[in-house]
Amino acid sequence: MTPTIAYQFDRILRGSVPFALTFLLVLISVVPTGIGAVVTPSFVGISVFYWSIHRPYLMNAPLVFLIGVLFDFLTGTPPGLTSLILLALHGIALTQRRVFIGKAFVLTWFGYILVAFGIAMLSWLIACLYSLALLPLMPVMTQYALSVLVFPMFAWGFGKLQNNILRHT
Repeated sequence: MTPTIAYQFDRILRGSVPFALTFLLVLISVVPTGIGAVVTPSFVGISVFYWSIHRPYLMNAPLVFLIGVLFDFLTGTPPGLTSLILLALHGIALTQRRVFIGKAFVLTWFGYILVAFGIAMLSWLIACLYSLALLPLMPVMTQYALSVLVFPMFAWGFGKLQNNILRHT
């Protein structure tokens, strides 16, 4: 028995949730909030890390690259810079997926703490090389600390979304 068109359409919509959510987080990251915050958590990095571990077939490398290019386009950063950082994050999460799947959340959070630190240092180093100057490290470390602090809240929300919407994909 072949699946109906409505069933196939439903699967496509459910399968696009991680990308659509990450795209929404890109938009939230670049829209001015008016609260005067200069540094915000890396919402996009958190999403890419989570979905690369839990649904890697729905957050694959071409989609991660596209998200990075969109982020670069909207923020005015050099094209491909965010894509490189997000692809590195995606690759690390994907290769260490077996370590995180089915384990306690604390292990995933600790893994994010380690991976996000490496990604933060990589992004700072690339920014320094691009500008040919030694840039201050404090904004990068502030973004890293904020990302680590909000990771549990986002992981909980993504987990609820995965259990309720994506269980049939």
